[in-house]
Amino acid sequence: IMCEYGHAMGNSFGAVHKYLELAYREPLFQGGFIWDFADQVIQRTDRYGRGYFGYGGDTGDAPNDLDFSGNGVWFVDRGATPKTQELKYLYQPIEVVISPSGFTVNNRHLFTGAGDYDCLASLSRDGRKLAERRLEIEVGPGESRAYPPAFAIPKGPGEYAVDISFRLRSATAWAEAGYEVAFGQAVCRAAWDTGTGQTGAGAGAGRAEAGRAGAGRAEAGRAEAPELVEGIHNFGVRGRHFMALFSRIHGGLVSYRFGFTPDGGHELLRGVPRPNFWHAPTSNEVGWQMPLRDGQWLLASRYARIRNDLPGGGGAGADPAAANPSAACLADRVEVRYGLELGGAPPSQCDMVYSVFADGRIELELTVRPGAGLGDMPEFGALLTASADLRRLRWYGDGPAETYVDRRRGARLGIYEADVADQLTAYLRPQEAGNHTGVRWAEVTDGRGNGLRFDCAGQAGGMEFSALPWTPFEIENAAHPVELPPIQQTVLRPALMRRGVGGDDSWGAEPHPEYRLPAGRELVFRFGFKGLRG
Repeated sequence: IMCEYGHAMGNSFGAVHKYLELAYREPLFQGGFIWDFADQVIQRTDRYGRGYFGYGGDTGDAPNDLDFSGNGVWFVDRGATPKTQELKYLYQPIEVVISPSGFTVNNRHLFTGAGDYDCLASLSRDGRKLAERRLEIEVGPGESRAYPPAFAIPKGPGEYAVDISFRLRSATAWAEAGYEVAFGQAVCRAAWDTGTGQTGAGAGAGRAEAGRAGAGRAEAGRAEAPELVEGIHNFGVRGRHFMALFSRIHGGLVSYRFGFTPDGGHELLRGVPRPNFWHAPTSNEVGWQMPLRDGQWLLASRYARIRNDLPGGGGAGADPAAANPSAACLADRVEVRYGLELGGAPPSQCDMVYSVFADGRIELELTVRPGAGLGDMPEFGALLTASADLRRLRWYGDGPAETYVDRRRGARLGIYEADVADQLTAYLRPQEAGNHTGVRWAEVTDGRGNGLRFDCAGQAGGMEFSALPWTPFEIENAAHPVELPPIQQTVLRPALMRRGVGGDDSWGAEPHPEYRLPAGRELVFRFGFKGLRG
């Protein structure tokens, strides 16, 4: 019996499923105790009268262990952290394995039969429920039984999810009737063309091919290219309902207006989209000195310039095959290219290719070539900023709580909604948080429905996505949530992948290799975005 495992300090509790798999596989391993139940903190008041939770050093104590006591799977007020979503799934007493041939129920109870619960099965397409039915399941304690498929998967296009849920038939001292005790989910394309079944979004959503969810290039109205207007300092691209302006000087898209109005349309961006390789270090990453090892990726995210080893754009009429940046009008789109040199030593390079279509959708492809000898990136994606009015987040992906590549088994693939202001989980010390894996599409809108819709550009398994009120750099600079600046913007970070949060311990153990981006080789990430009109 392990007296401690899964040290849950800050944004942590990654790859804990490996401990549970071992417990069920190895007869001599009986399990263990997660460290810890709840955060241990001291209520404090800052000089402006604002309350906050203090940790080591906040009372002038020295030496101290900083936020080492913030290691609970519950907050100090006993509110659930996102880690409980994973914990509940890993500890559930009934395992459901769904495959094309049916599903298997493994009852891990010692005394309770699966028939003591209500069992509901549902079928969804692209996140919307199509059907639901009640199943009669009888599996004794410690037994397993196979059942035929709960639904026939339609042959029509779409991404289908089958959910099987076990719920309390009547109220208990610890939960109301209808409370879900266990679930399984499998995700597939039409007619189970993935060939395998998966249980839980962490196994299914990450492997099933992601549909374009209405964002593919075959969309109506995209047959002809928009108009390209070349100027001395800028490239302009315009269509019937949008205008985009690309700067030869500032290295990217400087304006994106969508939905023409008397004032020229809604400006939807607040800055040039940048490649991003950094996030605010988690407590675990601080424990293994990630900021020291990976600091070059912070510089690469903050500072970039148009490469000077390529021919400059010079002005209108430059040869698009030779210039940097360059723009070209192709059959169905305008393509704008930038070659960037990234800060750090040795410097890395990143190519950013914008494909602008006639309906206003922009697809962005980032190709990064790391400098020799650099380690793996904390993340690989893009950072875009928009008005703080775009605070309504809606996404089709893993949820409802935040997820990471090594902590997503307790999530379900579905459509979820949230307020951007609530997306940064209130860990004791501000750090990377609010990520969502397996995102097929995401929308951020204002109160009238104006905003942006992002899609994964056909990337298998979706992308990762976060929408937060602050940049990673602002989050990293705050020692407590009350020190975060007033909300001025919405920060959008679509990503190929973010490093897993880890959790074996918080004083040297790094995330497992399979939950890290590969180091030392070229990586490519594509995503798309388009304006929305209310």
